[in-house]
Amino acid sequence: MIFRFADPWLLLALVLPLVVLLIRVRRGGAAFGAYGIAAGVLRPSRGPFVWRALLAAGLALLVIAAARPQYGRKVLEREQAGRDLMLVIDLSGSMRIDDILSTDGKRGDRLGAVFSAAKDFTKRRPDDRIGLVLFSTDAVTACPLTYDHGTVAEFLDRIETQQRALWAKSRGEENGLLGAATNMGLGLGTAIRQMKQTNALGRALILITDGVDTKRLANWVDPLIAAAKARAEEIVIYGIGVGDPHGTLEVRDIFGRVRRQQLTGDALPDMGRLAAICRAANGTAFAATDRAGLDDVLKQIDALQPTPRQVKEADDFSDRFDWPLAAGLILIALALLAEPRLRGAA
Repeated sequence: MIFRFADPWLLLALVLPLVVLLIRVRRGGAAFGAYGIAAGVLRPSRGPFVWRALLAAGLALLVIAAARPQYGRKVLEREQAGRDLMLVIDLSGSMRIDDILSTDGKRGDRLGAVFSAAKDFTKRRPDDRIGLVLFSTDAVTACPLTYDHGTVAEFLDRIETQQRALWAKSRGEENGLLGAATNMGLGLGTAIRQMKQTNALGRALILITDGVDTKRLANWVDPLIAAAKARAEEIVIYGIGVGDPHGTLEVRDIFGRVRRQQLTGDALPDMGRLAAICRAANGTAFAATDRAGLDDVLKQIDALQPTPRQVKEADDFSDRFDWPLAAGLILIALALLAEPRLRGAA
């Protein structure tokens, strides 16, 4: 809460009551012959000073009232009119590959790195609506566009737990939530349907994938066609290819021995294809080989899609001049009524 004056320049008039308080006006009786004798014998009267003090205080209060003292606060009105952003995340079996180094140098799988980076990304966009689409063989809208980013984070945590539980049941990759293949076009198409009929100041899809598109699927959708549809809807696509070209994969041989082998082409993103998809929708493709790189890419997308913050400042103040006005008038009235008794000899 703040105290202020609406017209503070009027406070310059406070010099007037100061003049009234300090200047002593001598009466004409001072020329009377016996005045000097009376002034020397009688104790000086404080009446004139009290009278001037009453008048000066009353005038000061009237000046303060004229400056309109106010009490209240400034209110920031933020309009949530940001962008609509849909995270389109690959859940194919290759997301199990542990070729991603965290910021502390520990090795982890792609799923954990992507989901953790996605949660950090949502925290940096408080004024945007964010949604979540997952795809592998099939695609599903896990969370529609929402300002409740806590819900998006909860969905990411829940999905990661479920996906890991299914992976743990089988050594193969076929038991994921949505299958094991990569159907980028289906994921993009699902996200585009969610982005229609919105009034956002900007719309974008952030496609995060780690493998080559699986064209042999019966329900395969060409991602270039999906990208063209996104462009027609004025939706930008940013692509992030996750995976280390120099990474390795842990495998077991027929004797149960664990060894590592170099990643093959199918286990790495096709950056040329991903770049073509993004260009078709006025976007850009990025490569992320570790967690630090993934964070850096998402920060670059932050810069490419800045949130248009609309903030208005409004005043919520009420006038408080009534009390000084009333007090000032009362003091001046008292000074005028008591003037004959208080003035005496100046």
